Amino acid sequence: MQVKVFYYYVLWFVFSAYHINAQAHLQSTTNAETPNEYYLQVKQFNEFIDRFNYKTDWKGNKIDSSFMLKYSRPLYLSYLLNQSDKRLANQNDSSYNVLCKLFIQEMTNPVEPQYISLFSGQVKAKATVNISYLEKQERIIVWFTPEVLDDRSGKWVISQVETTCFVTLVDSLKTHFLAPNSHETSFLNLNKLEHLSNPIYFLPTSMANDTKLQFVTEVNSGRLLINNIESVVYEIDFLNWVITVEEFNRSDYNSGWLISNVKRL
Repeated sequence: MQVKVFYYYVLWFVFSAYHINAQAHLQSTTNAETPNEYYLQVKQFNEFIDRFNYKTDWKGNKIDSSFMLKYSRPLYLSYLLNQSDKRLANQNDSSYNVLCKLFIQEMTNPVEPQYISLFSGQVKAKATVNISYLEKQERIIVWFTPEVLDDRSGKWVISQVETTCFVTLVDSLKTHFLAPNSHETSFLNLNKLEHLSNPIYFLPTSMANDTKLQFVTEVNSGRLLINNIESVVYEIDFLNWVITVEEFNRSDYNSGWLISNVKRL
């Protein structure tokens, strides 16, 4: 037990010293090379991916050998952590410090380094959306995932919708349906579809209860209006890790799209 405690203490000490050195190095470079904090802020999610993958420098230029001499990939990744996180600032509880340190070590392992590929299935976006539905204001969660098409082009698709505002549709399934003896009339009552307020009623119950199908159907009908996107966060999966990336709007260098949480699976 004592050995384990000592091990974590050493890891915490190394990570703290590593971070302090990174801070000093960054500030000196900011004064000498990039005095405008604009360059240090991660302004777009694609920029976050490029920095995480050690592809571009502060100004968006391709990383070259001279940059590598100044900033190793582990050091560069440390700048993508939200340094205002109280779990990093609390010196009495170093568990999150240790976790972040181990995460960076695994991501930059020279034998098997880890990178982010937007269309590999490891990235998903979670949007908090404000809507008006049946003249009521609601807040729903819409998940998006990238999809690769046969021609190798890509697009974002709605993969999940989290809401409880479609209860009225569930109740309507009990009154709007094709009668069980419809086969006796060669399904002539299919023309009822033309007069339905919502064609989803004639679909299998499992599909009709699918919130993402309900969502797009209600939007198409005009009963649901999208007011605005309140916020967006990204979840990125690795082999044994998942990180959350969100935008921090502030004036210091550590701002923009940053890692807000690191979780080991």
